[in-house]
Amino acid sequence: MTHNINYQIILEEEVDHLVRENAGFGERFYELSNENRLFLEAVMDAVYGQAVADALNPEVLNDTAELSAEMGTQLYNFANMLQSYLNTQDDSEEL
Repeated sequence: MTHNINYQIILEEEVDHLVRENAGFGERFYELSNENRLFLEAVMDAVYGQAVADALNPEVLNDTAELSAEMGTQLYNFANMLQSYLNTQDDSEEL
């Protein structure tokens, strides 16, 4: 599974040195054995897939859509209120 994940940067820059050392991994991604690279890629792919699934959870998206609609309605009403106020100000200045 490929998702444009930079496995090398994740291992070398995001995973703490002590964690890599305690796991028996070297400092560099491409110094790992083929089996260890495949294992890490599989784990990272699974985590990525789970993160995407969690972020795109239909319940969360539905709640977000409802909140967005409510916010849009409130902003629309606020804009109308401000416009009405400005119109009354313009009318009073003309008199």
